[in-house]
Amino acid sequence: MRFDENRKVAWAVLAVCVLLSVFALGGGAIGRERAKVVKVFNSGEYTDTDVRHSMDAYLDNAGEAASIMANEAELHLGASDASDAALKNAGLIGKDDAPLDERSRAYAELKGQVEKLYNSLYNAVDQAGFKNFKLAYDDFWGCDDLLGRDGYHKLAKSYNDLISGFPGGIVAGITGNGALATFEG
Repeated sequence: MRFDENRKVAWAVLAVCVLLSVFALGGGAIGRERAKVVKVFNSGEYTDTDVRHSMDAYLDNAGEAASIMANEAELHLGASDASDAALKNAGLIGKDDAPLDERSRAYAELKGQVEKLYNSLYNAVDQAGFKNFKLAYDDFWGCDDLLGRDGYHKLAKSYNDLISGFPGGIVAGITGNGALATFEG
């Protein structure tokens, strides 16, 4: 029996070849691309330095600064909802095993809470008591600046564009390679 004589077998072979090329080869390529972007998130673009210059390191530093600010606010003002929320979100953004979209959401909320803490503490405390808070506040916004300029964003947007169309979106959904958070906004 020859393939040109049995069209059903030929169509089945063609379907198997198409499915294998789209899902096996395409899924592998999407998975490798996502892994590359996540590696940049965790290790940074320039891995040949001793210091980590990565989104993960910037988030860890921002979380530490926010914790200091929340502790200073509690010290001078007592417990407040803003300082409790800031501590919770600071802990979440520094949690390496948390999904990136959760860390991104927590970071966006934390930026508002930091401003709330600053405004409530600025007028309530003398300049000597405000010094440690202000140092942590400046560190936090320095980390925010570094986060905003990191090369991860460009890679994450490129990856998200890759999986937004057809068949990338279907392949990404089936293989569990969803969109990546960009930590903007």
